[in-house]
Parts: sequence; structure tokens; C-alpha cells
Amino acid sequence: MDDASRQTLQMKFVKLAMVLNGVLLFAAIAVIALAGIIPFYQVPIAAVFGAASVVLAILFLRSYRRDKQWLDTVPDDAPKGTTGDQGAADGMKGSEAEE
Repeated sequence: MDDASRQTLQMKFVKLAMVLNGVLLFAAIAVIALAGIIPFYQVPIAAVFGAASVVLAILFLRSYRRDKQWLDTVPDDAPKGTTGDQGAADGMKGSEAEE
């Protein structure tokens, strides 16, 4: 992944994180309003924030799927077969053989 793609991924991740935080915040406000903690306009506040939470959740899912599809098209930096424990074990064997 080149630097431009890495920067794009970082911005997409930040955007998704902020939208998800909004979903959780709006859902929490709706629950608090329904619980009776907010003394005035309980049902309208709960309805507005509940609807906003659902709309934001739908937007989040659309953006998440689109960004995941974009990420699948971005080429990877790591060469095949050199990642994980197997690649590290092969590297250790090679350095021990040189000694």
C-alpha cells in the first residue's frame, strides 16, 4: 500500500469511527429519554434520536461496505509467504545456518 492509499485508509477509518460514535451517542440519548431521565418531551426526543440513530447506522453500513470493497482493490505491500510465524521461523533458521 503506497502512502496515498494509506492516508486515504486512515481518513476513511476516522470517518467511520466518528459516524459509529454518533450512532451510539444518539441511541444512548434515545434510551435515556425513554427511561424518564429527561423530564420534558420524553417521547419526541426518544423518537428523534432513535430515528437519527437508525439513519446513521444505515449510512455507516453503506460506507463500511464501500470502504471495505475499496480496501480489497488496494494492492498489499507484504510479499507472499513471508508474514506470520512461518516467515519469522524461516528467518531464524536462515540466520542460525549462517553462524
